[in-house]
Amino acid sequence: MAGWQGRFERIDTDLLALLPTDERRPALEAALKALAAQGERQLALLVSARDEAATRQAAAGVREALSGLGLTAQGTAADFPGDFYFPYRQGLLTAADREWLAAASPEAATARALNFAYALFTPGNVPWRDDPYGFFGNWLQGLGEATPLRPFNGELMVEQGGRRYAALTYALPRSVFDADFQQKLLARLGEARDRVHAIDPQARFLRAGVVLHAAAAARQAENEMRLIGLGSLAGTFFLIGLVFQSARALKLIAVSLVSGALAALFAVFLLFERVHAVTLVFGASLIGVAVDYAILVFAQHLGNEEPVWERYRKLLPTLGMVLITPALAYLALALTPFPGLKQMAVFAVCGIFGAWASVVLFYPYLLPATLPLPGNAAPMTRLLARWPRWRNTGKAWGLALCLAAVTAGGLVQLRANDDIRGLFSGDAALMAEHRQVSEIMRLPSPAQMFLLGGETPDALLRSEEALVERLRPFIAANKIGGFEAASRWLPSVEKQRQARALQDRLQVSRAQVGEELELPAGWDAELSSGASGGFLTADAWLANPASAPFRALWLGAIRSGDGLPRYSSMVLLQGLADRGTANELAGLAAREPAIPGAEWIDQTGEISGLMARYRELLTKTLLLACLLVPFLLYPFFKGRVWRIVAPVLAAGGITLAIMGYLSVPLQLLSILALLLTLGMGIDYAIFLQARQAHAHTLLATTLAASLTLLSFGLLALSGTPALHALGLTVTLGVALSWLLTPVFLRKD
Repeated sequence: MAGWQGRFERIDTDLLALLPTDERRPALEAALKALAAQGERQLALLVSARDEAATRQAAAGVREALSGLGLTAQGTAADFPGDFYFPYRQGLLTAADREWLAAASPEAATARALNFAYALFTPGNVPWRDDPYGFFGNWLQGLGEATPLRPFNGELMVEQGGRRYAALTYALPRSVFDADFQQKLLARLGEARDRVHAIDPQARFLRAGVVLHAAAAARQAENEMRLIGLGSLAGTFFLIGLVFQSARALKLIAVSLVSGALAALFAVFLLFERVHAVTLVFGASLIGVAVDYAILVFAQHLGNEEPVWERYRKLLPTLGMVLITPALAYLALALTPFPGLKQMAVFAVCGIFGAWASVVLFYPYLLPATLPLPGNAAPMTRLLARWPRWRNTGKAWGLALCLAAVTAGGLVQLRANDDIRGLFSGDAALMAEHRQVSEIMRLPSPAQMFLLGGETPDALLRSEEALVERLRPFIAANKIGGFEAASRWLPSVEKQRQARALQDRLQVSRAQVGEELELPAGWDAELSSGASGGFLTADAWLANPASAPFRALWLGAIRSGDGLPRYSSMVLLQGLADRGTANELAGLAAREPAIPGAEWIDQTGEISGLMARYRELLTKTLLLACLLVPFLLYPFFKGRVWRIVAPVLAAGGITLAIMGYLSVPLQLLSILALLLTLGMGIDYAIFLQARQAHAHTLLATTLAASLTLLSFGLLALSGTPALHALGLTVTLGVALSWLLTPVFLRKD
């Protein structure tokens, strides 16, 4: 029981959880999980007031406001501990010191050491005897290139645009999706903002963190579930009460809705560890679809004096057909590699089946012997009689050709856009704030990166170092702001060995320095390669707290497709915003000589490409469905089958044409929406044809279409572009299917 309770408490609001995982390579999957594990519980705050004293006071106020939440203040490269590296210092050299050592004479080296001996300050504040040439101190200072943050009077500060910001970074103690913690943190951040502005009304208080986006997404999902769910529910009961004028009909509708909802929720919570909030928002829109079966059954009971079981015997074949087509359409969602869409497919199919099963199993016992014929049946009869009908005449064909020409004009303007960024959105102000923090603190983006692999840890580090050398010209040209790589803090053993060999050449110089300064014999014993400890290895680095802020970059041993372990790491880039630069970087690792195991990863581009491939696949699936449906229906309807298929196909074509005229891009979800439209439109046509288009049947299909339009029309109001696109396309398709279906009915 506790396990089920935990699942209900874990409603996922992370939009990244909707992205595909099945096509990712093991190393890439590990990289993304590492980034998520490190980044999802991070909170970064920047405070800037009128002057340094006010900024320091504001930062203290923020700390006080956030106290008691269990937040852990995080260290950065700006206050990086050097003690861990001290035993390995002979193997740690900057690129500039390597070049200097390769060309320096003993006299020049001696002069350098003597200059440092008499200097007031040494690089990195390392004692002169431990680092007489300043090489280790320079290397420690070089680590500061990883971040613009600098310690200043006890605060970490960063400057940009003439302003100095105090930077506060925290690790969260609980999951970012914990609703209770979200609310407490947001309240404290609001209090912190008030304190900052009390010190300086013009102060800046900037925030960045996954928890902020998760809270905004949860708030949006809650609002949309209320709007769509309650709106659909209220509209459903109002229209059913208006049409059927029966309290028992309303109670039976409630039975169908509860049955469908319980079946859908049970299935998704059983099959998925976490259920996404977008799935629940989408599920709220299915109210209009789930009641279709009940409405169609009610319609057959209007003024009908036949025994209930006799009516059901005649109705069951039609009910079976109208279940299969929408279920198959929703199952098309499961063909995509997107976990969120798979959840939607399970939710929709199980919800629809639950509602259908309640109609088949319970209604024969619960329905009254008959339902009174409503007063609006007569107007429906007159409407059906006046509805335009297809006639095989020149005028009809002329109108059809004109409509086809207008439709073709819209279709030629239709353009595909598979950019994944077009399917998701967030709070605009929050996104702008996050971008500001990322720019000021030079935070790397996980969207583009280099993924590296090697047979051994040292082979991996050598590949990283070769890649980093190729990145330096991009930094010099301001095409990127910098990079984060494990090899910055963990040089390869080969590079350490080369550094030691270079420093071994200083024996003559050290002897001259000792003589000049009258130092005791053996003063430089600890500086020799043999006495300076072993080489720094990945295992030693990972085991020490010094590696904690950068440990996510090292992915370690990952089993590849052949079952053999392969070491992997990633190099993240800072300040990459230009598509042209990204294109240059894409071919960087393959440039001769190629860097072994290095691969450019553009997550946005890869997923967008995956979207395009699945859009093409589902387009073929849609075309195949359009071809197969007539064959599947022919045994039941014989020569009338074209009258069922024609309005739905025409509705789909006109929907696409409207999208073309309105410059709405064609996306994967547009094709999925057309599949749903095909399923629901076929249902309306089947029922009208099977039930000889009586007035009460037209009344039922009109009511069913109205409820579907209400549900998906509300879904089109969603702030999530993916759901908006789905709702808009289904709304257009269903409306056109309903309008066109009576046109192709036979004139009896």
